[in-house]
Amino acid sequence: MASILATLRMAGLTLAALAVLDLAVAGFLSLGGALPGHARIAAYFDYGRSVPGKLARWQRLPGVAGNLFDVSWRDHIAAQSALDLAAEDAARGPVVRSYGMSFVDRIVEAAAKADPGVRVDRHSGPAAPPNFTYALFHDDRASRRAGDIAVLGVLASSLHGMASLSNRSWVFEQPAPFTYPLYRPAPGGGLTQIDPLVETEDAERALADDPAAAAAWTAQLAAHDANRTLVANGWPLLDRSPFARLVRRSLALDAAGDARSAVLGDWTAGEPDGAAFPYAETLRRIIVAFAETARSDGQVPVVLLVQDGQPSPDLLALTRATLAAHAVPYFATAEHVPPDTRDAFLSDSHFRPDIDAEFGRLFAAHLRRIRALPPNG
Repeated sequence: MASILATLRMAGLTLAALAVLDLAVAGFLSLGGALPGHARIAAYFDYGRSVPGKLARWQRLPGVAGNLFDVSWRDHIAAQSALDLAAEDAARGPVVRSYGMSFVDRIVEAAAKADPGVRVDRHSGPAAPPNFTYALFHDDRASRRAGDIAVLGVLASSLHGMASLSNRSWVFEQPAPFTYPLYRPAPGGGLTQIDPLVETEDAERALADDPAAAAAWTAQLAAHDANRTLVANGWPLLDRSPFARLVRRSLALDAAGDARSAVLGDWTAGEPDGAAFPYAETLRRIIVAFAETARSDGQVPVVLLVQDGQPSPDLLALTRATLAAHAVPYFATAEHVPPDTRDAFLSDSHFRPDIDAEFGRLFAAHLRRIRALPPNG
């Protein structure tokens, strides 16, 4: 009996000490930037906030470092594209209109530097999955002209995002809330499309004053978004505890990894086995629909496959037969830099600047060749 009491006493003292330490850290974090190193330490703990907690904080503090609340909303991108179109000189010839992410941005910018005849108009979002880049392509349809080159970017590390309606569901530490449709293969061919209930930044902000709309949006994410996890989104009141944030960060990253593995399935001979989401066939149908739409509008479609430091999912293995069957021009980084070339990448996972420059040179040469082809290529 005495040993049990001693154990309980020790457990109580430990919990009390942890509570005091938690309160002390919370007090330190509340001091703002008054102490040396505060910003760096605060940012570390902020990574462990729940996704709703991060989004609410970003709305409350628009100037805070790392705020991604207003990034890459499709209506903003479309409005900017219209301004770009008004400023363009049609007599200067076709424009390379790209739909991607930072990897694609860097390659097309490098192509423009390598070839002054390449004019680019970029449309992108952080870690954009193919359903987002395909949606951007459709949003920009009215701004493209006959003869333009449409570039659809596909990033290997974002393929599992095809099972989501927003980056908030699968990028826990930096959950940018911009949204996009979710596509699936339609039974008779083509694609079915699920549009998110929230499509603009204004609609996202309005959720704070509309509990019914917020509940409907949460229910849609829960019903259709295979990457969404409870540990990342639940119990936002625990964000008040720095210790709880550390625990959540660890658990949420593990849960996100498990969700990604389930969405992608296992790889055998370049094809997913047991994937929880039909992303392989969906990607193929997106490519076909992208090429058909571009060609019907008199434009040249190009698919830019970025294999960013991981050998699987293998983008070429997934798409090569489809690209060949439909004669869709493509540029694949893996054909020039194998993804297991470790020194090809920076610490932030992007390619080294000299490699981006080489990709740009090669891509510009590729564009020169395909521009000589008729739109049905």
